[in-house]
Amino acid sequence: MIQFLNSNAGAVTALATIALLIVTGWYAWTTRALLREAEKTRLMAGEPRVVAYLRVHEVHTNMVQLCVANLSGAAAAGVTASIERITEWPLRFDLENSKLLRDLKFLRPDEVLRFDLGSGPDLFRGDEAAVFRAHIAFESLDGRKFTFDDTLKIESVTGHGNWRIYGIDDVARMLKDIADTLKSVTGIQRLKVDTFNGADRQEERRLRNEQRERFKGAQQQPGPDPTSTSADPPKA
Repeated sequence: MIQFLNSNAGAVTALATIALLIVTGWYAWTTRALLREAEKTRLMAGEPRVVAYLRVHEVHTNMVQLCVANLSGAAAAGVTASIERITEWPLRFDLENSKLLRDLKFLRPDEVLRFDLGSGPDLFRGDEAAVFRAHIAFESLDGRKFTFDDTLKIESVTGHGNWRIYGIDDVARMLKDIADTLKSVTGIQRLKVDTFNGADRQEERRLRNEQRERFKGAQQQPGPDPTSTSADPPKA
């Protein structure tokens, strides 16, 4: 074996050099990939992601709200948004050309802004739901510019079966439930709360009497005669 290596030293050295070059090249490629991943992660960490979507109002279930949210941990600056109708309804649409959306300016990380879009009856025409298109322009704190542009459909949020319109009968029933609840609370004529028993009251009364007697005794003790002085001559 040693004789073979000695007779083929040049070839062995060449093979070892090629293997070393391959390993070095693999390490260089891996290091470059790690650097690119670290750079991409750093850029994404400072990249805001502002989107628009629709949600049902948390209290009024027959209303839809437009939500403008920053889904990133980085702040967004220069935020300006707009929304327009693709369908001809709703006839009354206050958010179109709205200054509130146009002058958002800044969104904190994970901040969500909600705007009332419309109520259920106005957002439907027969079986067809209204469709909107939202556009948002914003930039990161280092000046990179981004945009969001997408279609927002009412039916994708709630469907046709989730709307509930409250009538006079529903309101009257709710008021009756509130009145019954208040009546059950006010029906309690007396709250029996006793934090002291009889022995505790007697002990408290005794301590108060002792304090009162000590105070009276201190007030009745005669004080020194202010007219007498230590310089008076002794009596014969």
